[in-house]
Amino acid sequence: MGQPGSKHQSHRMTRHRMTRHRMTLWDGLLLAALAGLILLLYGSLWSTKPGAQSAIAPGDMTVYYYPFARTTIESLLSGQIPLWNPYVLGGHPYLAEIQTQVLYPIRWVTALLTLGQPFSYRALAAETIAHLILAAWGAYGFFYWLSRNRAAATFGAVAWSLGGYLTGYPLQAPPILATAAWLPWLLLALSRALSGKRFWRRNAILATLCWALVFLSGFAQTALYIYGIALLWGGVLVLSRPRQERRRALLTLLCIVITGSALTAAQLLPTAEVTTLAERLEQPLAERLTGFKVRELLGLLIPHGTLWSPLYVGVPTLLFAGLALRRRALQRRQPFTPRHPALWLGLALLGVLFSLGNATPFLPTLARLLPILGMFRNPERAAVITAWALTTLAVLGWQRPVPRRLRQAPGIIWGLSGLLLAGWFLWARFSPGATEIPPWLTRGFWSWLILGASWLLVLQLPKTQWLLVVLLVADLGASAWQTAKTGHLVERDPAEVAQLPPLQIPLPDNAQWHRIDTRGHLTGGWPAVLRLEDLHGHLTFQNGLWMRFRQEIPGDRVWALMGVGCGIWNVTEPLPPFNVQQLPEFSYGDQRLTLLCLEQPFPRYRVVYEAAALEDGIALGVLQDHRYNLDRAVILESTAPELHAAAPPVSPTVTLTDWHPEETRLTVHSAQPGYLVIGDLWYPGWTARVDGARTPILRAYTALRAIQIPEGEHEVSLRYEPLSFRIGAGITLLALLALLTWSLRQIAGKNRA
Repeated sequence: MGQPGSKHQSHRMTRHRMTRHRMTLWDGLLLAALAGLILLLYGSLWSTKPGAQSAIAPGDMTVYYYPFARTTIESLLSGQIPLWNPYVLGGHPYLAEIQTQVLYPIRWVTALLTLGQPFSYRALAAETIAHLILAAWGAYGFFYWLSRNRAAATFGAVAWSLGGYLTGYPLQAPPILATAAWLPWLLLALSRALSGKRFWRRNAILATLCWALVFLSGFAQTALYIYGIALLWGGVLVLSRPRQERRRALLTLLCIVITGSALTAAQLLPTAEVTTLAERLEQPLAERLTGFKVRELLGLLIPHGTLWSPLYVGVPTLLFAGLALRRRALQRRQPFTPRHPALWLGLALLGVLFSLGNATPFLPTLARLLPILGMFRNPERAAVITAWALTTLAVLGWQRPVPRRLRQAPGIIWGLSGLLLAGWFLWARFSPGATEIPPWLTRGFWSWLILGASWLLVLQLPKTQWLLVVLLVADLGASAWQTAKTGHLVERDPAEVAQLPPLQIPLPDNAQWHRIDTRGHLTGGWPAVLRLEDLHGHLTFQNGLWMRFRQEIPGDRVWALMGVGCGIWNVTEPLPPFNVQQLPEFSYGDQRLTLLCLEQPFPRYRVVYEAAALEDGIALGVLQDHRYNLDRAVILESTAPELHAAAPPVSPTVTLTDWHPEETRLTVHSAQPGYLVIGDLWYPGWTARVDGARTPILRAYTALRAIQIPEGEHEVSLRYEPLSFRIGAGITLLALLALLTWSLRQIAGKNRA
């Protein structure tokens, strides 16, 4: 017969289990509601009805992100990790272009879900919206940890996922959205790992993975901002622990950062390498740091006060953020607690200063001290810091009692601001010379109405907490829908929007010998999908050597040096000064284009017997002079050995035996030693072998390649084997092994217990 105490304990455990199940059920319903809200907002992206369907509008998505996403997935499904892209801008490291998301696990999942079918534009839209849902769910988890209130957590999740930042520009740039989506997950895992409570080791592993995913998701600038937020948050969590526990918390934080960064090494090192040669670094710092204008900060209060409302987090959010900053709340809290409002206020102000760019001296001065900040353009993207900080402040201010002395003052301010708006409205409508009402005034009335409704509901808390969530949904949902309708969505079939250029090009014989120059008429990453080696395209970090070569050398000489066989002309343009064959016209967008192919294409590989070593500036000057004979001599980098010899009576021959994006094989026959000039872009990581023996690749004509060739017949191979990727992959594998070993030890320890 059992003891009465044991029956009571069993009953208590059963009741606790039932309570947990109810809590889990409510959380699941709220998460489903958040996902349903986002899917409803962007449901037209999946509609198949001709009158109801829509697609993400042409722009960065169609020009850049979709072609590269499709190329990445095709490569992954073929079992290859693409390292080199020969199809854009004369050739460029593919994996190192971080926004291709080659090593991003979610992109690998997407590749598996395509089930071998071509990756559609609709699928990329689905992946983008899935990240928006991921952001909402992560925000709910973090804000519930912060507030222990489901209404507050839902409020914060709506403010973050439907705020102007995530529903604005990132819909046209999925890597920005993917990177920002992992911010709440990283902070949640850090919070649980550094709190010193149960399962802190498991959460430390999750935080390490989230740290890596932030970078691998593909947008280094946003990742830098998120890492700054996470480090500050982690430091505060460490300082908030009792003194005897701080050492362990600090070591845990360091392990998360170091191991998480090591997991990204396979992507980080190639990306760092490509940035050292980027054209962007040659631009004046002032041009790179152009951000918001000061007047655009009005976008904090009014939706669409700036393009796509990146600063707008909702009027109710700002109201609760203000409640969190009351003097009494600040005075009662210790300086180093995770819930101290001053932390998030400082971050919000810092984000504003960053996003203003060179409108204030703050960022230019800081960029000179920390050059990494000057590497990125468009500092208004730092609005992600402000958006997150304001949302967190709003959750901290949730359900704080409003003092009696403050109950009337906001109402008076609201009424006076309404009179002021009405006065502006009447002046704009009836004043002499009035034409139309400024759009910001109409939107100002909307914010004014939302503010009044929010304040009335705040006075009745906690009874009205869910009504405040509904009000925020109406506020941000309307703003996000307006942004989508005017800036992101077009009512067209997605397959039509992302249709490949109608290009069936009959390239010359032995097509791999010859390039095409689309001359900007087919911009972006389309050549990679069409498998055409183009001299144009669009990349994040364009190679500075290549851009200077392309811009300063006459176009006909570039064609001659790089083996171009065809070009695309608008039918209204004058024909080039070559003997060309004109193929039938075709339409692309609103353009009428034609393909012109040279009757005698330029050779891509050739052997010469004279070589001069010159500084780049002098070399470019020589190449601009048409008296310089390209077929006779090659200009090499200043440290290369020169060569002066007469051409042999027997002409050299170069035969292409095999070609792949990352490998070229040639058979070269020369009657005497010379230089094999290769019309491909020079880049660190390319290696050359002559009859199996390693041979240095020299920089020719400032941006191309050349290798020394002995007399006789030889087999030449060129392979792209970047040391940055090999070292990075080794570090990543070691970090994965260490993380896996730690995980298995935790599982084994749990089983023994």
